[in-house]
Amino acid sequence: MDGVPIRFTFHERMLGPVAPGAQTPQEGAALGRARGVTFVADLNVSIPDLSAFFADPRHAAELGGTVTCPGLASRQPVESGRLEMYVADPGQKAKLMRYTFRFCGDDGKPYCFEGIKILHTPLPSLRSQVTLLSSIRRDRPDGPLWGAGILVFRLRDLPKFLASMRAEGLPRLQALWRFSRFAQRELLHAPS
Repeated sequence: MDGVPIRFTFHERMLGPVAPGAQTPQEGAALGRARGVTFVADLNVSIPDLSAFFADPRHAAELGGTVTCPGLASRQPVESGRLEMYVADPGQKAKLMRYTFRFCGDDGKPYCFEGIKILHTPLPSLRSQVTLLSSIRRDRPDGPLWGAGILVFRLRDLPKFLASMRAEGLPRLQALWRFSRFAQRELLHAPS
């Protein structure tokens, strides 16, 4: 299999309370919970070349999928999506997971989503690994803030998440093993 890029894909579903007008994820989560507003991100993660992904310090993957949020988006497609995994943040002694993408709201206007998981390494808490602090802006990444909230990966979705992992160019279990070893190594070593 030398020279053949190994493509690796998986599906991740995160959801949680958000609120328009909220200035922080914590405020958005509290208001969204009280109002019953849930943002659902059904994301397809694609790594076109697993070896290049491992070598890239940003460990960047492509994001696709859909987003749903009452009053904002009804299964709207994710556009220009990017996931950066285990990016070193030495100032916080953490690794960051950054999710960014665009989508068109039901109002026909563009929105930009940015979410971050802060993993204090080594051995980050399970809570930090499943919690995505999120903000949604109008028009562009630095545009006016629409709102914010906190999405989570539910542990009951773990079997589906693992079953969704696929590989091309290498047997599935071998690719899964390589990806798992990479994730374990990143989570056990603090940035310097």
